[in-house]
Amino acid sequence: MSDTEAVQTTRRNSFVPIEFTEDISKQCLKQVEFYFSEFNFPYDRFLRTTAEKNDGWVPIGTIATFNRMKKFRPIEKVVEILRESKIIQVSEDGENVKRIVPLDLTKGKESRIEKENRTLVIMEVPFDHERLTIGQLQENLESFFHKINDNIVQIRLKRDNRKRFHGKVFVEFNSAESANDFLATYCDSEDDQSKEILSFEGKKLNVFSKKQYDLQREATRSKNFSGSGQRSRSFTGHRKNMPKLTPPTAEEQESAIVDEEDEESKPKEEKDSKPTEEKVEEEKKD
Repeated sequence: MSDTEAVQTTRRNSFVPIEFTEDISKQCLKQVEFYFSEFNFPYDRFLRTTAEKNDGWVPIGTIATFNRMKKFRPIEKVVEILRESKIIQVSEDGENVKRIVPLDLTKGKESRIEKENRTLVIMEVPFDHERLTIGQLQENLESFFHKINDNIVQIRLKRDNRKRFHGKVFVEFNSAESANDFLATYCDSEDDQSKEILSFEGKKLNVFSKKQYDLQREATRSKNFSGSGQRSRSFTGHRKNMPKLTPPTAEEQESAIVDEEDEESKPKEEKDSKPTEEKVEEEKKD
């Protein structure tokens, strides 16, 4: 056995095998197809870069390291399932996968604006960290939202640069029309009784468009960090109206949260080596 074969054998047997029922197989195929979909691939820098270096191909072994794919073992079964896809194709040696029909990746800024227009931000999502993990919360929210609306293509839990979740969830729809319909249906204000109330685990959720969220965040940052009063300098060189430098309160710290990119489809090594500035939300990223 060569060194390469030894590494592949160790890699492929590093997790406990599971029974691939019909539902499990569908979940596996759906997850990989999503990675290569028009809703993720154009915005996923890691996948795009990997594919560009390999004539569009991405190693299945790499995809298997993604958080949402670690439970699907053995990898040989994953390869078998991926061969049934109508969207992606598997190489003859079973080591790589790519889209059958390449996506147009030349839209750039226009594509990101379109993505933002079909994204809503859900606020005040409850999370009992003593009872659930982030992964379990993610699965619960996916089940919750998909029962409400069939047009949702992605749900992302936004965490700060310390990986803490503060109740913000980005829900991406397949079109701007679907997002606007959802926004028009659910009430983000108790004063508007004409809309339905969106609640999760007994707690009312607030719904905003991505544009509304960005404007609110910018206003909060300006209020907390611009200082109070006009900064000026006297003839003696002393600054007037300068706020005292005191440690920020817990509320101010939370308002300064830096939204991170959705790093679901990145191996741990890629996440750890990612430059700090790339973690800052445009949105994104994502």
